[in-house]
Amino acid sequence: MGAGQDGHRFPPCYYIEDNGVYLPTGLARSPWDRAAIAGGPVSALLATGAEDPALDADFEIARFSVDIFGKVPHAPLTLRSDCLRDGRQTKLHRITMLAGDRPAAQAHVLRVRRTETPVIPVPHDYPMPDTIVENDDTPPSAAMAGAIRTRRVLGGPGRVGRGVCWLRMDGEIVAGRAPSNFTKAAIFADFGNGYGAATDAREWSFANLDITVQFLRMPVGDWFLLDAETHMAGNGHGTARNILADELGVFARGFQTIFVAPGHLSKSLPQRVTAVEAEAG
Repeated sequence: MGAGQDGHRFPPCYYIEDNGVYLPTGLARSPWDRAAIAGGPVSALLATGAEDPALDADFEIARFSVDIFGKVPHAPLTLRSDCLRDGRQTKLHRITMLAGDRPAAQAHVLRVRRTETPVIPVPHDYPMPDTIVENDDTPPSAAMAGAIRTRRVLGGPGRVGRGVCWLRMDGEIVAGRAPSNFTKAAIFADFGNGYGAATDAREWSFANLDITVQFLRMPVGDWFLLDAETHMAGNGHGTARNILADELGVFARGFQTIFVAPGHLSKSLPQRVTAVEAEAG
Protein backbone atom coordinates (compact mmCIF):
# COMPACT_ATOMS: atom_id res chain seq x y z
CA MET A 1 0.00 0.00 0.00
CA GLY A 2 1.54 3.29 -1.09
CA ALA A 3 0.66 6.96 -1.06
CA GLY A 4 -0.82 8.86 -3.98
CA GLN A 5 0.04 12.36 -5.12
CA ASP A 6 -2.71 13.78 -2.88
CA GLY A 7 -1.13 12.20 0.20
CA HIS A 8 -3.87 9.59 0.69
CA ARG A 9 -3.12 5.92 0.98
CA PHE A 10 -3.48 3.98 -2.26
CA PRO A 11 -5.85 2.36 -2.69
CA PRO A 12 -7.83 4.87 -0.62
CA CYS A 13 -9.72 3.47 2.36
CA TYR A 14 -12.25 4.55 4.98
CA TYR A 15 -10.82 2.59 7.93
CA ILE A 16 -7.65 0.97 9.22
CA GLU A 17 -8.20 -2.03 11.50
CA ASP A 18 -6.08 -2.57 14.58
CA ASN A 19 -6.99 -5.71 16.57
CA GLY A 20 -10.72 -5.38 16.01
CA VAL A 21 -10.75 -1.58 16.38
CA TYR A 22 -11.59 0.41 13.25
CA LEU A 23 -9.76 3.73 12.95
CA PRO A 24 -11.50 6.06 10.46
CA THR A 25 -9.36 7.91 7.93
CA GLY A 26 -9.97 11.47 6.77
CA LEU A 27 -11.98 10.15 3.80
CA ALA A 28 -14.70 8.91 6.18
CA ARG A 29 -15.52 12.41 7.48
CA SER A 30 -19.05 13.75 7.18
CA PRO A 31 -19.65 16.74 4.87
CA TRP A 32 -22.03 18.09 7.54
CA ASP A 33 -19.57 17.89 10.46
CA ARG A 34 -15.83 17.24 10.26
CA ALA A 35 -15.89 15.63 13.73
CA ALA A 36 -18.34 12.99 12.51
CA ILE A 37 -18.36 10.11 10.01
CA ALA A 38 -20.49 10.25 6.86
CA GLY A 39 -23.44 7.93 6.31
CA GLY A 40 -21.81 5.98 3.47
CA PRO A 41 -18.74 4.91 5.47
CA VAL A 42 -20.99 4.11 8.46
CA SER A 43 -23.18 1.89 6.27
CA ALA A 44 -20.14 0.30 4.63
CA LEU A 45 -18.48 -0.66 7.92
CA LEU A 46 -21.72 -2.14 9.26
CA ALA A 47 -22.06 -4.10 6.01
CA THR A 48 -18.50 -5.36 6.42
CA GLY A 49 -19.42 -6.59 9.90
CA ALA A 50 -22.58 -8.23 8.53
CA GLU A 51 -20.74 -10.56 6.14
CA ASP A 52 -20.36 -14.15 7.31
CA PRO A 53 -18.81 -16.70 4.89
CA ALA A 54 -20.23 -19.61 6.91
CA LEU A 55 -23.78 -18.27 6.47
CA ASP A 56 -23.49 -16.67 3.05
CA ALA A 57 -22.79 -20.01 1.37
CA ASP A 58 -26.41 -21.12 1.94
CA PHE A 59 -28.24 -17.89 2.79
CA GLU A 60 -28.45 -14.65 0.85
CA ILE A 61 -28.90 -11.19 2.33
CA ALA A 62 -32.41 -10.01 1.44
CA ARG A 63 -32.57 -6.83 3.52
CA PHE A 64 -29.97 -4.53 5.05
CA SER A 65 -31.21 -1.62 7.16
CA VAL A 66 -29.17 0.97 9.05
CA ASP A 67 -30.22 3.27 11.89
CA ILE A 68 -27.85 6.07 12.86
CA PHE A 69 -28.05 7.17 16.50
CA GLY A 70 -27.13 10.81 16.06
CA LYS A 71 -23.56 11.86 15.33
CA VAL A 72 -21.14 8.98 14.69
CA PRO A 73 -17.84 10.40 15.96
CA HIS A 74 -14.69 10.35 13.88
CA ALA A 75 -13.04 8.15 16.49
CA PRO A 76 -12.08 4.49 17.03
CA LEU A 77 -15.03 2.14 16.50
CA THR A 78 -15.82 -1.48 17.25
CA LEU A 79 -18.53 -3.85 15.99
CA ARG A 80 -20.73 -6.32 17.88
CA SER A 81 -22.95 -8.97 16.27
CA ASP A 82 -26.09 -10.48 17.83
CA CYS A 83 -28.35 -13.18 16.39
CA LEU A 84 -32.02 -12.20 16.78
CA ARG A 85 -33.51 -15.09 14.79
CA ASP A 86 -31.81 -18.35 13.85
CA GLY A 87 -34.36 -20.18 11.71
CA ARG A 88 -33.98 -22.84 9.06
CA GLN A 89 -35.28 -20.54 6.31
CA THR A 90 -34.46 -17.06 7.61
CA LYS A 91 -31.90 -15.53 9.93
CA LEU A 92 -31.85 -12.05 11.43
CA HIS A 93 -28.72 -10.46 12.83
CA ARG A 94 -28.02 -7.08 14.42
CA ILE A 95 -24.65 -5.42 13.95
CA THR A 96 -23.97 -2.64 16.46
CA MET A 97 -21.30 0.01 15.91
CA LEU A 98 -19.80 1.18 19.20
CA ALA A 99 -17.87 4.37 19.91
CA GLY A 100 -16.35 3.45 23.25
CA ASP A 101 -19.27 1.94 25.17
CA ARG A 102 -21.90 3.98 23.31
CA PRO A 103 -23.93 2.50 20.43
CA ALA A 104 -23.50 4.93 17.52
CA ALA A 105 -25.34 3.03 14.77
CA GLN A 106 -26.76 -0.39 14.04
CA ALA A 107 -27.77 -2.56 11.11
CA HIS A 108 -30.34 -5.33 10.89
CA VAL A 109 -29.47 -8.01 8.35
CA LEU A 110 -32.16 -10.41 7.10
CA ARG A 111 -30.92 -13.54 5.37
CA VAL A 112 -33.09 -15.99 3.40
CA ARG A 113 -32.11 -19.53 2.41
CA ARG A 114 -31.13 -19.91 -1.25
CA THR A 115 -33.43 -22.06 -3.38
CA GLU A 116 -34.47 -22.12 -7.04
CA THR A 117 -37.62 -20.06 -7.67
CA PRO A 118 -39.16 -18.22 -10.68
CA VAL A 119 -37.31 -15.18 -12.04
CA ILE A 120 -39.50 -12.09 -12.46
CA PRO A 121 -37.12 -9.19 -13.22
CA VAL A 122 -37.79 -5.48 -12.78
CA PRO A 123 -38.22 -3.78 -16.19
CA HIS A 124 -35.61 -1.13 -16.97
CA ASP A 125 -34.18 0.72 -19.93
CA TYR A 126 -31.00 2.19 -18.43
CA PRO A 127 -28.08 2.74 -20.82
CA MET A 128 -25.05 0.56 -20.14
CA PRO A 129 -22.04 2.21 -18.47
CA ASP A 130 -19.76 1.68 -21.49
CA THR A 131 -22.07 3.95 -23.52
CA ILE A 132 -21.68 6.88 -21.09
CA VAL A 133 -18.70 9.21 -20.92
CA GLU A 134 -17.03 9.19 -17.50
CA ASN A 135 -17.16 12.53 -15.69
CA ASP A 136 -15.54 14.03 -12.63
CA ASP A 137 -18.45 15.84 -10.99
CA THR A 138 -18.60 13.54 -7.95
CA PRO A 139 -18.84 15.78 -4.85
CA PRO A 140 -15.43 15.97 -3.13
CA SER A 141 -17.00 14.67 0.09
CA ALA A 142 -18.08 11.48 -1.72
CA ALA A 143 -15.24 11.04 -4.22
CA MET A 144 -13.02 8.96 -1.89
CA ALA A 145 -9.86 10.67 -3.19
CA GLY A 146 -10.82 9.74 -6.74
CA ALA A 147 -11.62 6.08 -6.01
CA ILE A 148 -15.35 6.61 -6.68
CA ARG A 149 -15.94 7.25 -10.37
CA THR A 150 -19.15 8.35 -12.07
CA ARG A 151 -20.89 8.17 -15.45
CA ARG A 152 -23.90 10.45 -15.20
CA VAL A 153 -27.09 9.65 -17.12
CA LEU A 154 -29.52 12.24 -15.71
CA GLY A 155 -29.31 15.00 -13.10
CA GLY A 156 -26.93 14.33 -10.25
CA PRO A 157 -25.17 16.24 -7.45
CA GLY A 158 -25.89 19.95 -7.49
CA ARG A 159 -28.96 19.46 -9.71
CA VAL A 160 -32.49 19.43 -8.34
CA GLY A 161 -34.66 16.46 -9.29
CA ARG A 162 -34.28 12.83 -10.17
CA GLY A 163 -30.72 11.63 -10.63
CA VAL A 164 -29.49 8.58 -12.55
CA CYS A 165 -25.80 7.74 -12.49
CA TRP A 166 -23.42 4.81 -12.86
CA LEU A 167 -20.96 4.59 -9.96
CA ARG A 168 -17.78 2.60 -9.42
CA MET A 169 -15.76 2.28 -6.23
CA ASP A 170 -12.10 1.23 -6.61
CA GLY A 171 -11.03 1.93 -3.03
CA GLU A 172 -11.20 -0.16 0.12
CA ILE A 173 -13.53 0.08 3.09
CA VAL A 174 -10.98 -1.46 5.44
CA ALA A 175 -7.32 -1.14 4.41
CA GLY A 176 -5.91 -4.34 2.98
CA ARG A 177 -9.30 -5.98 2.29
CA ALA A 178 -10.96 -6.15 -1.10
CA PRO A 179 -14.55 -4.93 -0.59
CA SER A 180 -17.41 -7.14 -1.72
CA ASN A 181 -20.14 -5.91 -4.04
CA PHE A 182 -22.56 -6.11 -1.10
CA THR A 183 -20.50 -3.59 0.86
CA LYS A 184 -20.16 -1.34 -2.20
CA ALA A 185 -23.95 -1.37 -2.58
CA ALA A 186 -24.20 -0.34 1.08
CA ILE A 187 -22.10 2.74 0.30
CA PHE A 188 -24.03 3.77 -2.80
CA ALA A 189 -27.37 3.30 -1.01
CA ASP A 190 -26.38 6.35 1.06
CA PHE A 191 -25.96 8.52 -2.05
CA GLY A 192 -29.64 8.71 -3.03
CA ASN A 193 -30.58 11.90 -1.22
CA GLY A 194 -27.58 13.67 -2.78
CA TYR A 195 -27.91 12.35 -6.34
CA GLY A 196 -31.70 12.75 -6.38
CA ALA A 197 -32.04 15.96 -4.37
CA ALA A 198 -35.45 17.62 -4.10
CA THR A 199 -34.04 21.06 -3.27
CA ASP A 200 -30.91 23.16 -3.58
CA ALA A 201 -28.84 22.17 -0.52
CA ARG A 202 -27.92 25.81 0.03
CA GLU A 203 -31.60 26.58 0.61
CA TRP A 204 -32.70 23.36 2.30
CA SER A 205 -30.33 20.68 3.58
CA PHE A 206 -31.36 17.03 3.51
CA ALA A 207 -29.24 14.77 5.74
CA ASN A 208 -30.36 11.14 5.81
CA LEU A 209 -31.27 9.49 9.11
CA ASP A 210 -31.34 5.86 8.00
CA ILE A 211 -30.70 3.52 5.05
CA THR A 212 -32.68 0.49 3.91
CA VAL A 213 -31.81 -1.78 0.98
CA GLN A 214 -34.04 -4.65 -0.14
CA PHE A 215 -32.02 -7.00 -2.34
CA LEU A 216 -33.50 -9.07 -5.15
CA ARG A 217 -30.02 -10.56 -5.56
CA MET A 218 -26.42 -9.65 -4.95
CA PRO A 219 -24.89 -7.25 -7.51
CA VAL A 220 -22.28 -8.29 -10.05
CA GLY A 221 -19.59 -6.38 -11.94
CA ASP A 222 -17.81 -3.14 -11.13
CA TRP A 223 -20.38 -0.52 -12.15
CA PHE A 224 -23.52 0.17 -10.11
CA LEU A 225 -26.40 2.32 -11.32
CA LEU A 226 -28.25 4.55 -8.85
CA ASP A 227 -31.65 5.96 -9.83
CA ALA A 228 -32.67 8.32 -7.03
CA GLU A 229 -35.49 10.74 -6.27
CA THR A 230 -36.39 12.62 -3.07
CA HIS A 231 -39.85 13.78 -2.00
CA MET A 232 -40.96 16.10 0.82
CA ALA A 233 -44.36 16.93 2.31
CA GLY A 234 -43.52 20.23 4.03
CA ASN A 235 -43.40 18.76 7.54
CA GLY A 236 -39.69 18.61 8.35
CA HIS A 237 -38.77 15.28 6.79
CA GLY A 238 -38.84 13.48 3.49
CA THR A 239 -38.01 10.20 1.78
CA ALA A 240 -35.49 9.22 -0.86
CA ARG A 241 -36.43 6.38 -3.21
CA ASN A 242 -33.47 4.58 -4.76
CA ILE A 243 -33.24 1.90 -7.44
CA LEU A 244 -29.93 0.05 -7.65
CA ALA A 245 -28.90 -1.83 -10.81
CA ASP A 246 -25.90 -3.45 -12.44
CA GLU A 247 -25.30 -4.42 -16.06
CA LEU A 248 -27.65 -7.41 -15.69
CA GLY A 249 -30.54 -5.28 -14.40
CA VAL A 250 -32.11 -4.05 -11.17
CA PHE A 251 -30.80 -5.89 -8.10
CA ALA A 252 -32.21 -3.82 -5.20
CA ARG A 253 -34.48 -1.05 -4.03
CA GLY A 254 -33.41 1.43 -1.40
CA PHE A 255 -35.04 3.96 0.90
CA GLN A 256 -33.84 6.76 3.17
CA THR A 257 -35.58 8.96 5.71
CA ILE A 258 -34.45 12.54 5.17
CA PHE A 259 -34.16 15.27 7.81
CA VAL A 260 -35.02 18.59 6.13
CA ALA A 261 -33.57 21.80 7.55
CA PRO A 262 -32.79 25.31 6.31
CA GLY A 263 -29.53 25.55 4.41
CA HIS A 264 -26.93 28.23 4.92
CA LEU A 265 -28.59 30.54 2.36
CA SER A 266 -32.16 29.90 3.52
CA LYS A 267 -34.28 32.86 4.61
CA SER A 268 -37.42 30.81 5.15
CA LEU A 269 -37.34 30.24 8.90
CA PRO A 270 -36.35 32.56 11.77
CA GLN A 271 -35.10 29.64 13.87
CA ARG A 272 -32.62 27.48 12.03
CA VAL A 273 -32.10 23.81 12.73
CA THR A 274 -29.08 22.53 10.87
CA ALA A 275 -28.14 19.09 9.61
CA VAL A 276 -25.31 19.05 12.16
CA GLU A 277 -27.86 19.48 14.95
CA ALA A 278 -29.95 16.69 13.42
CA GLU A 279 -27.00 14.32 13.46
CA ALA A 280 -26.33 15.25 17.08
CA GLY A 281 -29.83 14.04 17.92
